[in-house]
Amino acid sequence: MKVEQGGFQFDYCLTYKRTEKIDNWFLPFEDLEKIAIINDIYQTGPIFFSIKEVAGEKQYREFKYYLPINEQVEVETEQDLFGCESVKVEYALKTRDIGNVNLQDMQEEMLNYANENQLEIESELYCVFLDVYNDIIFDFYAPLRNEVK
Repeated sequence: MKVEQGGFQFDYCLTYKRTEKIDNWFLPFEDLEKIAIINDIYQTGPIFFSIKEVAGEKQYREFKYYLPINEQVEVETEQDLFGCESVKVEYALKTRDIGNVNLQDMQEEMLNYANENQLEIESELYCVFLDVYNDIIFDFYAPLRNEVK
């Protein structure tokens, strides 16, 4: 696994939060895209999500999905699941994987890499989902607690 240091920033993101089985990470993508279309919101970047462990649960994770958009918006829905916020991850370990990815394994690999290199990472892992000519690419970011020099 090739790991480098990187970061990313999106100024406006439509957000959606839920706790879900780890294997069902992809289900909300369509919901976010539909909400954007229904509300005439322009998508400006790839959908991505953060993943955190849920205490006492092996198969479930807390997911927060982000859809980069062109401006601040308020979305009215029947549920209070959506929001709008900016996201900036300045210092992170970054790796890329192609195809079918096991998120649980990736979380463990990033944690192991950090431990082996005496780095402290946050409990959240960000996954940027890229569809490039029908090839699926995942960029994983594990935010660092301190900048590495």
